Order: sequence, then C-alpha cells, then structure tokens
Amino acid sequence: MNELGPNEDTPASDGSKLTGMGRFRWFETIDTRLLLVGALAVGIGIGALFAGGVPALEESPPDPEIESVEVLDAGCHDDVRSRAMSSSDGSWVSTINNTSKDTEVSAQIRRTSPPDATVAAYRVDLETHNTTIESNECPGKIVYRVEYDAPYPDAADAMRTERYVDGEFHTCGYSSSGPEAGCVALYEERPTHYSNGTVTYESP
Repeated sequence: MNELGPNEDTPASDGSKLTGMGRFRWFETIDTRLLLVGALAVGIGIGALFAGGVPALEESPPDPEIESVEVLDAGCHDDVRSRAMSSSDGSWVSTINNTSKDTEVSAQIRRTSPPDATVAAYRVDLETHNTTIESNECPGKIVYRVEYDAPYPDAADAMRTERYVDGEFHTCGYSSSGPEAGCVALYEERPTHYSNGTVTYESP
C-alpha cells in the first residue's frame, strides 16, 4: 500500500485533518473484508479435503485391555495336568511349575508399536504373587488363563503379541497378510524361560 504524503489529506480551505479520518476508516473496512474473505477461503479448502476423502486427522486405534485372568487349576505337582494354548483372538493358557499351590497371578497389556505401524506389536506381561513354598507344602503347579483384547489397527498388515512371565520371554503369536511379524527373531534372541506366573487372581 502506498503511504500518504504529509499534506495529501489536508483540505485546502481550513487545514483540518478531520476529513482524512474517513479515508483511514475506509482502508480499515477493506482490511476487515479481506480477512473475512481469507477465512472463508480457508474453510472451503478444509471442506474440500474432507469431501475428497483426505483425512486431516486419523483416529488412534483403541487401547488394548486385559479382559480376564484366572488360575484354572492348582495343586501338588503330580495332581495337576499341564496345559498350554494360545490363539490369535486373545487367549493364553499355560502352566507354571515348582511354585506354591496358592500362587496368584496378575497381568497387563500394552501396545509397543506406533498407531500407524505396518506391524502392530503388543506385549502381555504376567506376574506371579505368593509363590513361596512353605516347608510343609508339596511343590506346586498352577494352570492360568489370560483373556485379552488386542485391536488390529487399520494401518497394520501384521500383528504380533509377545507374552512374558515375570519379565522373561515366554511365547510369541502373530498373524500377517505378508510382512514378517518378528516372532522368529524373538525366539532366536530370547530363548524361552519357564518361571513362576501372573492379572490379580486370588484363590477362593
């Protein structure tokens, strides 16, 4: 915008500067209108992005959660049948040897990969409690089951669930439509250790 000269707005009759005020208000009005037009154009552009199917913000996948954890069987070692099973739909059954018959378990789950990762990775941690075998107690064995929900994010082409007992790698499960999920590397790098077991469950 060109700047006005010092006398450009001064009337020839009396030298008053009041007439210049109307001209400045006119420029302020134009600026306001330009701002309104610009805001409208930005709004139309954002609307066009959504209408064209380009999402401005993507929702994060739901958080995983433990649905239940329980001790299915417990007793002296020779009286309890060992069981082990896991599935991709969120069920993990396993056995813990050489522990107290009154062992309790607790579990937690968390996603360890970014929301938009090609391989969605989850970690289930099982912790054991009250595992001390009393002097008059037989060596015990328990069988536990953890039910969990690990959502399959829309951005993922594979999903991996790592399972740990008292911090030691136990098993790894996965499903994939092509990409390597990474379970093989976990088995190579972290040999399985069976130890005492895991979501708070108290014996009745």
